[in-house]
Formats: sequence, C-alpha cells, structure tokens
Amino acid sequence: MSDKKLLDTGPSPRGWHRLQGVLECPQKYAFQHELGIESMDSTSPPLVKGSMMHMALAQYYYRMKNEQNGLDPDEWEEPEIALERQAEKEPAWKEYLDMITDCFHAYIAHYPTESFKVLEVEQLAYTKIFDKYLFTGRFDLVVEDTAGRVWVVDHKTTTRIMARQVQYYGISGQLVGYAYMSRAIYGDRFGGMLLNQVQHTGKFKFKRVKLPPAPNLMDRFPYTVQDAEERIKELQNSGRKPNEWPMAMNELTCYHRYGACPYLESCKWGVE
Repeated sequence: MSDKKLLDTGPSPRGWHRLQGVLECPQKYAFQHELGIESMDSTSPPLVKGSMMHMALAQYYYRMKNEQNGLDPDEWEEPEIALERQAEKEPAWKEYLDMITDCFHAYIAHYPTESFKVLEVEQLAYTKIFDKYLFTGRFDLVVEDTAGRVWVVDHKTTTRIMARQVQYYGISGQLVGYAYMSRAIYGDRFGGMLLNQVQHTGKFKFKRVKLPPAPNLMDRFPYTVQDAEERIKELQNSGRKPNEWPMAMNELTCYHRYGACPYLESCKWGVE
C-alpha cells in the first residue's frame, strides 16, 4: 500500500454553501443543518465526477508545487493512482474512473506546461465579517503569474462548456466571497478569479477565463453574509420547529440545473 499523500479535505467550516442554503430556502437549511437529514447530492453523478476531477487536479498541482520549490514531488501520490485509491473507499467513483482518468490525461496534454508558479493548493482561507461573523472558503488553486499577480483558480467540471457559465459563476456568492477574501489577503497583487473549466463528457474540452467584475456584489458581500447569519439566528430563536421553517415553495428554487432539490419530498410530505 502506497504511503504517498492523498488530498484529504472537507468543506470549509463556515463557507458559502451553508449561507446559500438559508438564502435559497430556510426549510432546506433546517433539514440539512438543524435536523441533520443527509442529502443524497454527494452521490449524484455531476458531484461525483466533479469531486474526482478536483482530486486529480489537486494531486497534480501539489506535485508541481513541490517540484517548483525543489522538494520531492513523490511526497504526493500520482493523480491516476490517487483516483484508484479513493475509488476503493468511494464505490460511486468506480463507474467514472476510466472517464475521469482519460479526461485528466487530456487536460495535461492540453496544458503541457504552465507558466505560473503554484502558491497554494486546496488552501483554507477565512475572514471576519464586521468582526463578528467568520466566513471561510477553500481555494482550489492559487497561482502567481510572470508579472507577479496572484490569481485564485476555481475548477469547474461540466458535461458541456457554454459561454453563459461564466456569467452565472460570476455572480456566485461563493466566488464573490473568494474574491472578497483574496483582495484582503493579497491586496494589489490580486489579479482576479480564474474559472478553470473542464468538459469531461464526450469530446474533452478545456477553457480558462477570468470572471467578469461585479463591484457592487463585492461591496455588498459583507451585508449578504450578515443578513444570512441573522436570518439563521432569528429562526433558531423563533420557537418554530426546524421542520416548520419558511419554505421557498417556488419551482425555480425547488428545481435546479441538476434536478430536484434533495429535500423536495420532505417538503411535499413533511417530516417529524
């Protein structure tokens, strides 16, 4: 059994997805975070394939970082073997192992050399909002270009790369939050957020694009965090049972691009 390192991270402890839940639908938030009803999203094909590609890329860039800094790249497991090892622990991964491995090989063939320096891989970042609310995130990749600018790279996997993806990721609270933290961390060196798009189905395709600016969203981000945190606290203190928190009850919220909300049946039929 290899003793080389594997990526071992979980979601950031006070990240955007938690806040997004209550902003989308307080009942969804309560099912997940107050009642602990497990979502089946983690085994959905899009998220499984996304997790696998994230792991392959993390292993690849960890090895690159070591090599750039004169350290042993073999401290970290090779990406292909890392996927195989993790698939032994995650049965849902086995179905897509060949696909994601082939896609990863196509990725490194598409980008045979990288001009940037790898600064961080899967780096946990955090900031305090109004000195009261902790906000965290995990940067997939942080790089420095030849001009000394720092870019935070977010890997996004998809069945098909489309132009409109840049627009809706550009207003993602998660990525706006990452830019907010990055500006605080890196100051004037921060160049922006880069979307690293990976099409893993059919003909493999790859594209890197800078997210468009959203200065008003950035300026209002702290208030969005505050509003979400205060909404959670208000409902926790309201005396309402978690299975009776407000529902969005909206077809645009209850269904998203991956399908139905995982708690839709719980909302339709109720839970004790």
